[in-house]
Amino acid sequence: MSVALQPAAEIPLRCGEYTVTLRASLRAAVALEALPGGIASLWDGVARQTLTALYAVIRAAATDKAEADRLLTHAARVPLVQFLGPAQAASLALLSVVLDTAQGEASAPTGPRIPLRQFLTDLFSLATSWLHWPPSEVWNASLAEIAAALDAQADRELRLAGITPETRSDKTEQRQANIAAGLDPDFDLAAFEALQARLGV
Repeated sequence: MSVALQPAAEIPLRCGEYTVTLRASLRAAVALEALPGGIASLWDGVARQTLTALYAVIRAAATDKAEADRLLTHAARVPLVQFLGPAQAASLALLSVVLDTAQGEASAPTGPRIPLRQFLTDLFSLATSWLHWPPSEVWNASLAEIAAALDAQADRELRLAGITPETRSDKTEQRQANIAAGLDPDFDLAAFEALQARLGV
């Protein structure tokens, strides 16, 4: 399994007596990517400490929306210096978690790059169809949790098909040997010879 299972990233944000937990859930990632300019624009806005970007991240990722509204109402009444630093740090941490997972999963080394929006859509589809998770659980799961579950399911399916990690590494070595010999890299000589033996050729 390539993704180590870790608890979902939950980032606390405190302003005065109010505390809100920001969670890097699929719901938050989709909501943030759907904003004008997407997460890239938000990253820039958060880095520049714009209130619009900070409020957007906090509202989208808060586990308790009512508490987030109370925190933001309180933040509007205190000097900005008490709010901007902690809000920026929490927001950048949350965006980093979303982007780290997406960067690690969206593009396989040999596969094409896909837009973040497409990656999030694919993640939702795979979690609901292949993992059979109910949509409510998928929306609340972190991207890392979904990716780890998908990796585990893929490993399970491969093992059921008789493909073990050792078999996969053998195939990689065979493929490299074929390339070095100037042969078709996907040609499996052993399988071909086994087929010939079965057919009596």
